[in-house]
Amino acid sequence: MGLELFEEIAKSRADLALATILHVQGSSPRHPGAKMLVGSGGRVLGTVGGGRGEALALEACRRCLAEHCPELLKVEMVGAEVLGSDMVCGGVSTMLIEHLDPAPYRMALERLAMGERVLFVKRIAQKEPGQVQVEVRLLDEGSVPVFGCLDHLGEQAAVLTLDRGQPWLDEERGIFYDPVFPEEKLLILGGGHVGQALAVQAPALDFAVTVVDDRPESFTAQTFPEGVRTLVAGFDQAIAEFPFNSATYAVIVTRGHQFDLECVRAVLRRTYRYAGFMGSARKTRMVLDQVLREGCDPAKVAALCAPIGLDTRAETPAELANAILGELVAYRRNARILPELRRAREARRA
Repeated sequence: MGLELFEEIAKSRADLALATILHVQGSSPRHPGAKMLVGSGGRVLGTVGGGRGEALALEACRRCLAEHCPELLKVEMVGAEVLGSDMVCGGVSTMLIEHLDPAPYRMALERLAMGERVLFVKRIAQKEPGQVQVEVRLLDEGSVPVFGCLDHLGEQAAVLTLDRGQPWLDEERGIFYDPVFPEEKLLILGGGHVGQALAVQAPALDFAVTVVDDRPESFTAQTFPEGVRTLVAGFDQAIAEFPFNSATYAVIVTRGHQFDLECVRAVLRRTYRYAGFMGSARKTRMVLDQVLREGCDPAKVAALCAPIGLDTRAETPAELANAILGELVAYRRNARILPELRRAREARRA
């Protein structure tokens, strides 16, 4: 669920209904976790796939607004005629339609604004045909309930879901686990060729991008995508003033090892989800050895992604940016390959 939906829920004074895809069998235009918010005034935000399926969801949301009764909606997309009106994606999509209590969503927005992940846990019980009951719980990123109690809703499953970052439905128990990420900030330290290539590619991956360099000329001839912030400042000052949190990704691609070392020292003092710097194996060892001698936390130093990026034999700035962003996505999604990436990095440092 995007932050704009939470913001709409938090500020709205109207009744709201929410359609959420819980489960998909076969092919579907949207996947579990996709949402559409419908207000009593007719405002619609988000999508559950468009076409006839979305029309049915809109109709169900309007019923929910009128009756305050949740329901489960199944949309079949198994039409056999390409010229017919039935959807032909080939799957069946199950959606939850619910009338919203804004309280847990406002609480979630507060946590997300601090850079924390949250997890919605919804128990969905079908009491009688056509009658659905929904219990909503909200957990913080430590899997501690902040709205409602977890009790029978599965602590271990909650921990695993937050770790993997993917919504899923426990069909047997009727429990939907829905993790939500905060806005993720990418701080690019260095406005050279690689930094510029990163700033061009990263917004498409939903990062809020800031590029820092101490040379005004780094930004004069470069056109950045709309929304990318550029800052001319000393690296140490910029890092000290940047609003780091657990949703911050720091990428160090300055023009020299002295500036890299300055950035590494400053970043290690902050809170972040990901940090790394670019360089050869020799440069990497020298920088890491230096900050260890200066008393930096050995665990944080060992966790730095250096040399940065997936080992794709990238050469050009665009290729290097692509390799770095691939690694960022792996950390965002807690990908299964992370242990392998760490072992490969240790080998590259040797």
